[in-house]
Amino acid sequence: MRGLNVALASVNGPGDVKVSNRLYNRSHLEVCYSPSTGHSMIRERALESVIMRTVEQAILVHLHPRTAINITIQEMQSDGLALSASVNAACMALLDAGIQMKTTFAAVTCCITPSGTVIIDPTEAEIQESVAEATFVFESSGEASVLTAHQDGRLSYEDFKKCLHHCQVASKDVFAFYRRMTEKKYQNEIES
Repeated sequence: MRGLNVALASVNGPGDVKVSNRLYNRSHLEVCYSPSTGHSMIRERALESVIMRTVEQAILVHLHPRTAINITIQEMQSDGLALSASVNAACMALLDAGIQMKTTFAAVTCCITPSGTVIIDPTEAEIQESVAEATFVFESSGEASVLTAHQDGRLSYEDFKKCLHHCQVASKDVFAFYRRMTEKKYQNEIES
């Protein structure tokens, strides 16, 4: 959940895979994204593609050859942050499922107003009034390297750097949330 955006993610696998999708040296990764209303269209397929390329960089797919890992994301509520909410939900689901990863990752969306102000986690209305929108996915290493960047609209180099910096700072809150939730989960399991 991010603002008024809610995404539900589940992970199945590594498990059985169709013969046509079987890869001899790695897992087959599949991402299925469903919008809150209506059927999946071009926008949803584009989101699936961005999410899959991001997750593929983080998962150790070579550990489970000839298997499949399926990530299903259901958008429950949206207010402009579908991509970042879905990427973060996918990361939490992968952590919860115990899938081996090189790194965890966190997505942050921002937009830049005509006056040059960067807004982190904007609403749909703020995005519509903005010059450009950008979503950055950072890995959890010390310097928070960028795994994926997705942009709608035109940004100058200076504005891009400004957006990148603001999102990088905001990603620390997402990683702290992951840490708190993981600690809470394992603390509850220890007490049970």
